Amino acid sequence: MRHHEHKGRIWHRLHPDFQAGNRDEKTLMIIQRKAEIDRLIERKHHELAQQYGLSLEQFHLLIELDELMLDVDSESAPTVGEIASSIDNSQNTVSEKITRLENKGLVTRIKDAKDRRISRIMLTDEGRSLIDAISKQANNRFLFDAISRMKDEDIDDLLECLEKLVKEMT
Repeated sequence: MRHHEHKGRIWHRLHPDFQAGNRDEKTLMIIQRKAEIDRLIERKHHELAQQYGLSLEQFHLLIELDELMLDVDSESAPTVGEIASSIDNSQNTVSEKITRLENKGLVTRIKDAKDRRISRIMLTDEGRSLIDAISKQANNRFLFDAISRMKDEDIDDLLECLEKLVKEMT
């Protein structure tokens, strides 16, 4: 039994209107390929994180911090609570992760000038340098390199299909 046939039967149980051998099966195969691409990108992230001595969670938190800290100074840097809210995680969990990044010299806690009970989180120069290095190798580069190895007509077809999919989803 081929893998997608087994998945088709599972899908059919969840979606009784599913028609094997037609558009539904092809749609399922597309969904499976998208999930496979997501797994490959996640694996690439994991490899990058390990290469830089980070756990995958630390890697993702650093990326999130970079996005939160575009053009901020120490007075407007996010608090642990703001970061936790942004990534939909508990404040205690985020605080523990921040502490691990702080121990690696990638972030620093700065006391709020107006309320000394509040700590704001800033990327250190080392943290920024690490993010810059990671960004050069992260999923966009990984995906770019993979697509660039495809034939021109395949790239054109893929682009056209993705544009149609985006249009159908909006």
